[in-house]
Amino acid sequence: MWSIKRAARGAGVTAALLVAGCASNSAPSGFLPSPEEAQASAYGAWIELQLQDPSRERATEGELLAVTADTVWVLSRSGAVVLSTSAVAQGKLTVWQSGAGAIAAWTGVGVLSTISNGWFLGFTAPLWIITGTVAGSRESHAPQRKVPPFGWAELAEFARFPQGIPPKLALNTLQLEF
Repeated sequence: MWSIKRAARGAGVTAALLVAGCASNSAPSGFLPSPEEAQASAYGAWIELQLQDPSRERATEGELLAVTADTVWVLSRSGAVVLSTSAVAQGKLTVWQSGAGAIAAWTGVGVLSTISNGWFLGFTAPLWIITGTVAGSRESHAPQRKVPPFGWAELAEFARFPQGIPPKLALNTLQLEF
């Protein structure tokens, strides 16, 4: 017989499996819009850049302001940063807040509901865990674009200024909004 203790342990294992397959981002809470809001947002997506030159800062992150084939502009917590794309080893852009948390919650509920399945629980609980893990992992990775394989020009559509920095814009007047 399955006990509540075993069911709770199974739910814990399910949660651990879901979290292990999920993508993460460093965007501040409240910065990333929902998928619907992202379609109309005037702000750029959140970008995390790992730099090649270890003598400088190793990384920078913030709102993607603009990007061209040779330059990327990022609005970090400390202000605007202008980098040569050749100085960037890799980057990860997160466009919207994923719904992976809701999938994890429903998967946990689904696994717990298999208690009523009797002996079939041995088949239905793993099915919930497998499908929930796959769905949660895919949903958490959906809003992300990585450089490489994406090129810099492909990320421009997610910038605040997709056509490039306006000529008379004073970068020091911009601040992160969240």
